[in-house]
Amino acid sequence: METKWKLCVTSRILQRTEAGDAIPLEEALEFLKAAGFEEIDFAFDSKMLLQEDWIGEFEKKRKLCEQMNVRVRYAHLPYNYPKTEEKEAWNDFYRASCRAMDLAQMAGADCAAIHPRTAMTRAYDHEKEHGQALAFLAPYQEYALKIGFSLALENMRGPGRSASGAIWRYGTETEDVIRLADALGMGICWDTGHGNISGQDQYASLLKIGRRLNMVHINDNEGEDDVHLAPFLGKIDWPQVIMALNEIHYTGSLNLEVHCNNLPDPLRTAYAAYMGCAAKKLQSMMLKGDQPC
Repeated sequence: METKWKLCVTSRILQRTEAGDAIPLEEALEFLKAAGFEEIDFAFDSKMLLQEDWIGEFEKKRKLCEQMNVRVRYAHLPYNYPKTEEKEAWNDFYRASCRAMDLAQMAGADCAAIHPRTAMTRAYDHEKEHGQALAFLAPYQEYALKIGFSLALENMRGPGRSASGAIWRYGTETEDVIRLADALGMGICWDTGHGNISGQDQYASLLKIGRRLNMVHINDNEGEDDVHLAPFLGKIDWPQVIMALNEIHYTGSLNLEVHCNNLPDPLRTAYAAYMGCAAKKLQSMMLKGDQPC
């Protein structure tokens, strides 16, 4: 019988050496497999997607995953937005995102996470922010529907639990994420780290999201900054998260959005082993059994 809730991790788990040199995908795949992961969430960057041979470059990566028996389970659309409001730059970004959907579908990904492009502000107008997010996301969802692909709207992080209540961001409250996803006909990607920073009750949030949940981004933090720690290293109540996932009959993978890129080279293998061990612990909690590391 196939294992439920397989162990998945972002393709960005290992991107560069301590000295800043790029690490080949093959080495990263070997690294994550040794840690116990069998699937990846392929994170797209608009720069690669705007290259002349964008299909060929991705096909090399897809074939490498296939050869190494690593499934591309999910994808993440680009969010390295243009630093200008020039129409040409945003047209390029949209084209890159559509290409990411094409490639994710070609690789067999279940769905792709998308951000609503909201920002923290003191001049917060709830309905205006909702309208802007809706207008931004609509063309991406239109393209996804056109090609028969699924997008999952990701909840955003807030300013941190200790921040002033005068700073707000649309897309951090569970009800707003649901409202926006329903208006667009999208599923939802629940990021546990973002939910913790934004002070959401994760058990209650996941129950509200229910059948809309297409994927998760599993990571931990102290409730202040989006540091993407492995589970059990921050303040998230993991038994509550797992209980909710079980109650809503979540059938996707346990997808960790964590990485080793800021660590000294000698510490990376040990930390990746911990990541895999923590993921197996969550898996065993979902299976209501005991699975040693």
